[in-house]
Amino acid sequence: MERVVSVDSVWREFPPAHRRRSLFSLLRGRLEGGAPAPRVLALQDISLAVDRGEKIGVIGNNAAGKTTFLKLLAGLLRPTRGVVRVQGELVLVTALGTGMLDELSVEENVVLYGSFYGVDRARMRSVLPEILEWSELVGSQGAELRTLSTGTRARLAFAVIRHIETDVFLLDEALSAGDVSFKAKCRQFFDADRNRERTFVVATHEMDFVRSFCTKALWLHRGRQMGFGPSDAVVDQYLAAQSGARPLPGTG
Repeated sequence: MERVVSVDSVWREFPPAHRRRSLFSLLRGRLEGGAPAPRVLALQDISLAVDRGEKIGVIGNNAAGKTTFLKLLAGLLRPTRGVVRVQGELVLVTALGTGMLDELSVEENVVLYGSFYGVDRARMRSVLPEILEWSELVGSQGAELRTLSTGTRARLAFAVIRHIETDVFLLDEALSAGDVSFKAKCRQFFDADRNRERTFVVATHEMDFVRSFCTKALWLHRGRQMGFGPSDAVVDQYLAAQSGARPLPGTG
């Protein structure tokens, strides 16, 4: 198997969040020798490997480090320590519809959103009828985006990203904004033959999706790697911890 993602002993720290200090207070702190504020550990000693065609679900509670992990894979953040390697082209989708503009029409937003992810404008216009049908917006290409509901915007955005050509898809909570019908349509995309050789890393709270679509799961808790392996086993461990059957670090 061809290795696509390698994460070796990766740590990511952030400066402490605090109010902007004046020059006087900074100088006084240095003169008085006060201890610097501790840095925030977003990820701690993460190691894993992903082969081409694998589908990885990234699970964990809010503030577990899922988004930070995806941004490291995408190269938007650098690890404080450790090494991240990704082979091939990749796309990170962090929030469906981010970059779409309320005052533009549905058609204009389709072209704009596709261009944002590197899809040629002529290509987007050629697949516009299919996008409108998939997003249930046939006849509404001239409507302003502001007239659409949040769920319909998400459906439109996902209809567009289905046409992105890339080796690695990084998706952050892409399934959280839609209804049951939307999620069923998304599943058809994920299960399509053309995606068998693509690698997916999906941060999500949808455990059924992780069990049925993902070959493996990564469980993060407060930046720590709690588990990485077959999706069913890792999801079971995670759910057991949520129910109190298995204590989490720092909670006992």
